[in-house]
Amino acid sequence: MSARYDVVIRNGWIVDGTRFPRYRADIGIRDGVIAKIGTIAPADAARVLDAEGLIVAPGFVDLHTHYDAQIHWDPYCSNSGENGVTTVIAGNCGFAFAPCKEADRDRYMLMMENTEQVPYQHMKTMLPWTWETFPQWLAHLRALKKGVNMMMLMPINPLLCYVMGTDAAKSRRPTADEMAEMKRLIHEAMDAGAAGLGVSLLGNDNSHTDYDGSSMPSDVMHRDDIVELASVLGERDEGFIQVLAQLGNHRETDVIERIAEVSRRPVLLNIFVTTDLMPDFHRPHLEWLSTVNARGLRIYGQTFAQRGFSEFNVLEFNINDHIPEWRQISRLHDKAEKKCLIADPAHRARMRASYDPMVLSFGSGPLEVITVSSVGDAPELQKYVNRSLGEIAAEEGKHVIDVLFDISLATDLAADFRTPSPVGTDPHRTAELLLHPQTLAGTSDGGAHMRFFSGGHWPTELLIWLVRETGVISLEEMHYRLSYQPARIAGLGGRGALLEGMAADIVVYDFDALWMKTEKYDLRFDFPGGDWRRYTPTEGYRWILCNGAVTHENGQPTGVTPGSFLGLRPLTGWAA
Repeated sequence: MSARYDVVIRNGWIVDGTRFPRYRADIGIRDGVIAKIGTIAPADAARVLDAEGLIVAPGFVDLHTHYDAQIHWDPYCSNSGENGVTTVIAGNCGFAFAPCKEADRDRYMLMMENTEQVPYQHMKTMLPWTWETFPQWLAHLRALKKGVNMMMLMPINPLLCYVMGTDAAKSRRPTADEMAEMKRLIHEAMDAGAAGLGVSLLGNDNSHTDYDGSSMPSDVMHRDDIVELASVLGERDEGFIQVLAQLGNHRETDVIERIAEVSRRPVLLNIFVTTDLMPDFHRPHLEWLSTVNARGLRIYGQTFAQRGFSEFNVLEFNINDHIPEWRQISRLHDKAEKKCLIADPAHRARMRASYDPMVLSFGSGPLEVITVSSVGDAPELQKYVNRSLGEIAAEEGKHVIDVLFDISLATDLAADFRTPSPVGTDPHRTAELLLHPQTLAGTSDGGAHMRFFSGGHWPTELLIWLVRETGVISLEEMHYRLSYQPARIAGLGGRGALLEGMAADIVVYDFDALWMKTEKYDLRFDFPGGDWRRYTPTEGYRWILCNGAVTHENGQPTGVTPGSFLGLRPLTGWAA
């Protein structure tokens, strides 16, 4: 007689994601779905997972990733998959690979390399380019083996380039015919399974620059045009819109409100943070969210709440590209040319003259508080390791600009530097940010910035820091924020909670044993061609299941790839 359930998770403490108090029960899974929650005999299971003393919770939903390329060589989207993320949404910030004409393939990859730091050679080696249109791209993604579920936003930059051409998209508005064609293509993409639209609207002063140092098309597009494109979702009454229009002191709330008004759909606004430098910085943003939602606009603030840091060398770094003198360095892709520029006395003088620690606050942070992490094969420079650039500058009577570049040149640009956390480290302010009804937990930026950042561990950090260590957020509330809330906003009916009839995307973990490395990134040489990335090690997850199949056991992938490409589905009746 065959077993009634494919998998039974027994004896665990269920935190179901809906804010309901935790309780102890078994979960029976059949055909990738939660078939029963209650008391289940072991004999009824083909496989039993003993969760005695462990937390059983819904898999995490990450609304902001850039795994568009990495999914081609890493079905688990590391380091998200091993940290309990079972659904990722890509196509964010308006960057991706479709629609794309054959002649523009290299141009798109170069754009992605500079905006999101995905190495061109990885994409050149691993992307098969069997698509041109967005429906063809989605068909390609459906066919890939995946260890996580994936949704895809239609990115506005490729859309502009495909219809208008890259140069025209940066220099003029679309004609009436071009606008009509872009709206037709959005309809076509949504019919094929797109989740909505992704766009960046940061103007000229941001680090999302094109390969040649110029601004990306959507950043400089006329705001009336993005409002008109967003109206397509209003016509269809489906999908959501991710917009990067709030970064540092740059805020474009008027256009966000117009997008929400015309689309009548959820709008996810990046990025909401706290900062130690300005303790009240986040409060006017939260007040604005309350005001616009009271008017009926469905605007949600996507937060960056984990205490991340960057560990960079000058060769790979471009997070300060909102400053022209820094952008001049990062736009040089030849190492010798880069070394020549940072050694140039005239360029150094310009950088010293324009240096403003507050302007750097929303990039690398003030140079004075950046520490030397490693000095490569330069033993004579070991005296600088773990010391701040400000301390070294004071001791040697130099400007911090000169300290940074002198150490870099002395190590052939191999020296690493660590930034402080770019966001606030006060747990009470962070809880204030996350507990607002219209804010969302995140953002991982997974798949991007791999040379100086690793963010897929963000659910692990929030559970450790805000729930276990400081207790400022309850476990039930945190799991709601990690799973059910983002699933509802993304239109993922039947996911995000542990309820009978819902998809069996599940994490089983030891709450007391959750751990993450905080002092330094590891280097992992597991990307195409043995290339390296920075990585945050974590521990504590016993099993991770996607669609009812175990994808990770004790932190290691199992080789099973049960992930699905998810289109929009109506909600199935459970209240938030």
